[in-house]
Amino acid sequence: MMAQIVYFKEWLIVFYKKHVDVVLPVLKLVFAFFTMCMFQGMFPYNMVINKPGIFLVLSAAQAFLPISVLYYMISILIMINLWKVSMDIFLGFVIFSIICSLAFVRVDRKHAVILIVTAVMFYLKLEYLLPVLLGMIVGFGAILPAAAGVVVYFLSVYMTDVSTLLTTSSSSSFGMGLQRIVNLMLIDKKLLVFLITFSLIIFITTLLCHLFYERAWLFAIFIGHIAMILLLLFGRLIFELDYKIWRLFLEMILGIGCCYIYRFFRGIGDVSRIEKASFEDDEYFYYVKAVPKIKVTQKDRNVTDIKSGENEDDILFDDITEETDLFDGNREEAEKE
Repeated sequence: MMAQIVYFKEWLIVFYKKHVDVVLPVLKLVFAFFTMCMFQGMFPYNMVINKPGIFLVLSAAQAFLPISVLYYMISILIMINLWKVSMDIFLGFVIFSIICSLAFVRVDRKHAVILIVTAVMFYLKLEYLLPVLLGMIVGFGAILPAAAGVVVYFLSVYMTDVSTLLTTSSSSSFGMGLQRIVNLMLIDKKLLVFLITFSLIIFITTLLCHLFYERAWLFAIFIGHIAMILLLLFGRLIFELDYKIWRLFLEMILGIGCCYIYRFFRGIGDVSRIEKASFEDDEYFYYVKAVPKIKVTQKDRNVTDIKSGENEDDILFDDITEETDLFDGNREEAEKE
């Protein structure tokens, strides 16, 4: 069973590399369309732009553009929806988007994906799957974009209250909506707990993954998830938060499975074939431990067709007959001469 899974992994990797020019644009199109629909669901205030056809056209364009362009598309989508509610909140989000772009989106394109995925996973109630996985895949660089994604999601939650307030208020002045958003962020202990937990878990997981030990990734998975549960339970106890315990443990199990799947496709070391080497130069001694990755190549099968015995006898008989006829013909010619 394990060999078949490894065969499938190798086949999938080869298939992706062979057809990357087709597979990658399709994946980018599906991802862009899905995330745009999710963000429109998080900020559903402008019905003019709430049309799947518009999202599909933009996603088709995104399929052939760098992934960081999707960050700017989604930012504009959120701005259009915020414009419908409050001008001051719109301006505040413009400043936030510019800061994020200068701080980490321009540094690495995958940081834009982290921000987007973090906000979407919170919206889908699957946020506990992320911290350990981000620490394993990205490392320390995932802390800032993940924190920005948490803030974007909580902004969508606060906007429900602010839009109701601005709609029912008879005397709404400029800056009232943004002030309300800032006040909610400052007093929301749940936001604080998630920001601290995500940052610490990404930091701890990254440190454990970089230990000089062949099974460091295994310790990172379990210790990272256990630490996340302890931090969230501690925050729930101290601040009397309302997130559900059963969902936390269920997503922890799912998160461990996701980490194992990622590590399997990246390559698991065969610790039974560890090789050690040492060498030196004028200043240092070097000791190297090499752990080969588990790889299984499927054997090529050569099939040889073997004809039946009757056919072989017929062929052999025909050959003998031809040779006999040739010999008789040569003998007759010799007698005539």
